[in-house]
Amino acid sequence: MAEYVSTYRLTHEATMKMLAAGVAKADELGVKVALAVCNQSCETIGYLVMDGARHFAGRTTTKKAKTAASQRLATGYAEEHRVLSMQIRMDGDFTNVRGGFPVVINGETIGGVGAGGAHQDEDVAIAKAMIAVLGWAEQV
Repeated sequence: MAEYVSTYRLTHEATMKMLAAGVAKADELGVKVALAVCNQSCETIGYLVMDGARHFAGRTTTKKAKTAASQRLATGYAEEHRVLSMQIRMDGDFTNVRGGFPVVINGETIGGVGAGGAHQDEDVAIAKAMIAVLGWAEQV
């Protein structure tokens, strides 16, 4: 068995590109949001709060990115009766609010993005734009 494996990771260039794409999409939609990018270890590597975004948007947005990366799924997937258990197991970092997506390349989840502060449908559109700007990331 191999003692190490080759892997992908998000760079700061990709992170900045995703944040910029999120701001551009939010501007297009006429909303003010918070944006977050985390790596495969669920550490926040990019974070931005637009002027005028709601205070708690940032907390939820970071949780969206971490949930998407750790669960390798878009947020909003959990059945209601499982949410409290997931929040406890993830030490409060789990959210079932839509607007978070994993960043995936060649089937490997290498991070997550989150957008929050607008209507959930708008958050989803913004988060998808963040991933789409990379060109190589798979849409989940």
